[in-house]
Amino acid sequence: MKILTSHSLAPHTTFKIGGPAEHFCVAKTTEELITAVKLALKNHWQVYLLGSGSNVLISDQGLSGLVIKNETNKIEILPHQQVKLDSGVFLPKAIFYLIDRGLTGLEVFSGIPATVGGATSVKMHGVGALWEDFIIKVNQFENIILSVIIQLQSGDKTAALAKAKAILDDKVHQPQRSSGCIFRNINGISTGYLIDKKLHLKGKRIGQAIISPRHANFIENLGGATAKDVLQLIKLVQNQAKKQFDLDLPLEIEVYG
Repeated sequence: MKILTSHSLAPHTTFKIGGPAEHFCVAKTTEELITAVKLALKNHWQVYLLGSGSNVLISDQGLSGLVIKNETNKIEILPHQQVKLDSGVFLPKAIFYLIDRGLTGLEVFSGIPATVGGATSVKMHGVGALWEDFIIKVNQFENIILSVIIQLQSGDKTAALAKAKAILDDKVHQPQRSSGCIFRNINGISTGYLIDKKLHLKGKRIGQAIISPRHANFIENLGGATAKDVLQLIKLVQNQAKKQFDLDLPLEIEVYG
């Protein structure tokens, strides 16, 4: 496992935004992930984990400390329809892998480009379901998620596959070069609807970042956008929501740096 210095982080995120990591490595096994965390602790480096790179905005100045790209990928089927997933497992891969083996339930999360660790840390929601409702146990080392054991059920593979593909079809036109939804929905209100129909900010642009014309709860990088551009759009939306409706819009994404 190599430790790189001044490594660009933008290519590792779906936003394609972010400065360099002071130190960077890729962990492909749980053992490598633990080794990397121990190295950071020994050197008093702050640790940042990157999975699929969605749901995150990284500072233009980059990050000091150690950024670990988590590519652990083991899937272990246990008795009683339980499954142990490494935290770096890409969820879309796991969904179809498990459906193929007759284990269903995760199809409600189809189309979400998250890793298991990311889904767990942000308490991801799918179509009518919460990721945390599937979790039996989370295995950690120094507050870093290593693996998760979930409970699934034996089900109809054909029906589960059809449901997964239908959800994927609904999401095929979602904005690209984005982090996913920027804000959480609050009080049963769709934040995308609020930004579009009430605040009339859909299509608002700052620099090379734009509130997506396709879905107002997404901000897109038009090419060359900076984290500063995105943060200014976020602040604009939050200020207007507070001013016009006395609403505090919480972020769905994580901001690093």
